[in-house]
Amino acid sequence: MRLGVLLPHRAVVMQSARRPALDECWDMARACDQAGMDVWVGDSIVAKPRLEPLTTLAYIAAITRRARLGTAILLPALRQPTVLAHALSNLDQISEGRLVLGLGVGWGLPEIEREWEACGRVHKRRARDLEEHIVVWRQLWSGKPVSYEGNGFRLQEHTIAPLPWSEEGPPLLVTAGNRGEIIPAQIDRVGRLGDGVITTYLDDADCRRLREVCDEAFERHQRPRPGFPMCVYTTVRIENDAARAEREMRDFLTKYYGGGVNYRGLMGLGPASAVVDALRRYQEAGVTDLCVRFAGLDQRAQLDQFIDQVLPAFAGAAC
Repeated sequence: MRLGVLLPHRAVVMQSARRPALDECWDMARACDQAGMDVWVGDSIVAKPRLEPLTTLAYIAAITRRARLGTAILLPALRQPTVLAHALSNLDQISEGRLVLGLGVGWGLPEIEREWEACGRVHKRRARDLEEHIVVWRQLWSGKPVSYEGNGFRLQEHTIAPLPWSEEGPPLLVTAGNRGEIIPAQIDRVGRLGDGVITTYLDDADCRRLREVCDEAFERHQRPRPGFPMCVYTTVRIENDAARAEREMRDFLTKYYGGGVNYRGLMGLGPASAVVDALRRYQEAGVTDLCVRFAGLDQRAQLDQFIDQVLPAFAGAAC
């Protein structure tokens, strides 16, 4: 199981939109790279503002050497497919093939609907648009001329360059199973279009079930992918006092999301030993990648404790 960290690229903007503490993000990215962990960023434009994910990862690609660079998660449907295909393949080249794309459609909340409107996109089409993005990306990334009539765009024997670093392109992890909900349309989307799955707010039993139904979906679509990547986005707060860790987590997530957070699932809260135990349960359930989001404003201190007290328990997990 690979371990990675969500950079505080929203937290720093929450503290100052005019002068966010960018060095905190860069320092954490370097520390993750040196420790053999991956680096992840999320996505939102106006609903929950943060550093823009792709330009942020491009900078991180230049200051790191081996960390994989992931999105947890990118919302492709906010953007135009051809332009985004170009930006992603360029980023994959800059990072020499270290890009990993966690993809989703966003929540069905009023502020998310308004975000789609602000970007000139249709919220009700977001699932169909995500699927169209994936189809168009794979065609363009093949290097062959593409003709395609899409939602508001047309390709006529077009190609793009540069192409992704490898012929397979960056891995596409499609969201499904959030909060343990097995929604057939999501599972089918993973089976038809994904290389793996990315998910959040699950416990270990949910992960086992999700792996089982996704395996079935891959087989159903004649795309068997034994051992396919499963990334779980989870929250960690290291504190000797477990009750204090939970309070810190709830306070941080309420501010992070603006309230209305469903706290179900498995999180690493409390002493380092409790965090290790929680993350091991994910590992034993077949999770291949963890995107750890630290709760609290002391992000670098939490990362240092994680590297010192938690990471050694997963020797061989970091690459």
